[in-house]
Amino acid sequence: MTNTVRAFYKNGEDPVLIDTPDDVDTLIDAVLAEPFENSVIALYSTARPLMESGVPDHELRIAIYAEGKVGGARYAGDDGRDEGSWYVPGQVSQREEVFYYYQGHDQGWPQNSEITLEHVRQAVREFVEGSGARPAGFEWAEWPEGVA
Repeated sequence: MTNTVRAFYKNGEDPVLIDTPDDVDTLIDAVLAEPFENSVIALYSTARPLMESGVPDHELRIAIYAEGKVGGARYAGDDGRDEGSWYVPGQVSQREEVFYYYQGHDQGWPQNSEITLEHVRQAVREFVEGSGARPAGFEWAEWPEGVA
């Protein structure tokens, strides 16, 4: 099965389709140029199955804070090893609260979830190349309860 990743970040717009590493860079660069209200990208691989309800069984969320030149990575679903939600721990943020916006809604993230933009790009590339699997090039931690 071929793998195309569908990326959503603007409310009401069709997804951006990603097939190659160059597409990843184009997507990240586009989001860096967006207002902060479009700072989260939700990604889904067409190579993965849908649940009985018709929704994907996985999701990679990428957050971008262009002003700070950092971002975050969160994966939810069954990756063949575990089922749940994880994030890539990084540096502790200088911001009092770590949050981003996805389609008009703010989302809190763990205080230690900021990673470099190059790591953000790497996570998306691995997701594309891995047909929607949780990117293997990172240490992951369970998403903490109470962080929405």
